[in-house]
Amino acid sequence: MKINLSDLVLLNRYSDAVPLSDLYDEKEIISLMVEYWIPLFECHKCGKWDYCKYIERHPIYPDKSVEIQCGVAIDFITNFINTTFSLIETLSKEQKQSYLNSAYYMTCFSQSSEQLIGNYINKDYLEGWGKYAPSLYGYSKSTMDFLTQAHKEMKNVPFFNSKKSVLFVEGESEEIFANRFLDIEVENYGGEGRIQYDKIEYLFKKYLDRGYKIFIQADKDGKVTNQRINKIILKGLIPKDNIFCFTYDFETALPTRVFHKLLVENKFIDDDYVSFINGYTKQKSIVKYAESKYSFSLNKPFLAIKICDFIDSMSHQINLYTDEDFLSVEMGQFWLFLKTKIVY
Repeated sequence: MKINLSDLVLLNRYSDAVPLSDLYDEKEIISLMVEYWIPLFECHKCGKWDYCKYIERHPIYPDKSVEIQCGVAIDFITNFINTTFSLIETLSKEQKQSYLNSAYYMTCFSQSSEQLIGNYINKDYLEGWGKYAPSLYGYSKSTMDFLTQAHKEMKNVPFFNSKKSVLFVEGESEEIFANRFLDIEVENYGGEGRIQYDKIEYLFKKYLDRGYKIFIQADKDGKVTNQRINKIILKGLIPKDNIFCFTYDFETALPTRVFHKLLVENKFIDDDYVSFINGYTKQKSIVKYAESKYSFSLNKPFLAIKICDFIDSMSHQINLYTDEDFLSVEMGQFWLFLKTKIVY
């Protein structure tokens, strides 16, 4: 199959980008990539020299190699194109360019990481660097940069499925809860007072550029809306469906009986429920109410762990996805948000 790559380019580490202006099949584009991306190299200068399957020893000096293009990189390009090239036919011009850029950065990563690991496990190679050997470990940053750049491009190509999710949460309790029930990156932005739009905008754009889908949790603290969160929505940083706001806060999202039960079981208080609830109104945070009534500072992270344990225990008895009592309270709704809204 030949695919139109006119007006696109192949990035090139060693000179200007290579313009493309024709229809190419898999063999032709592989040939171009190998030609421009893989320089000639003497294998005995690589840390993998003593075990790499691709080396070609010099016919006269067998402890040396002839100059060849790295077989690791050639095989990577070949496999990458053979498994993906036919899928790009329906992509837009911009997506095709991202595809070619992805191939370039992944090739750089593959070759760089192979050589780097070979160097790290080769004692003779490291000894040859003497006192400068420690600097070799710092060179891994350039390898990591290749992979980061690859994913910046891959996010634009649907079949790579490269987009990942990050959840921003308001406090340590929410961070503990999210990490218990999710397997994605969770960032604690430290509370409402730190949702400054310019900083959040910079942080969000940084994650979006790296190919992340962003979700955020916040508190309304009893107000009708969280104005800072509204600004984030109005500015189009993330869609409304990616945001979960507690009416008050994380702990108040629990039913009051459950909150009381956890306080008693963990020796925060010893009052019965009637005594505990006397004086509480739903127009305030249950945490602030309890701290004021009993003159103590609640250990929220510890309580968050116990809340997680409680929900884990419930999950062994009922189907949390369909239990109306659980899903009628905000804690259940937040759990469902984590489980069903967030894309891994």
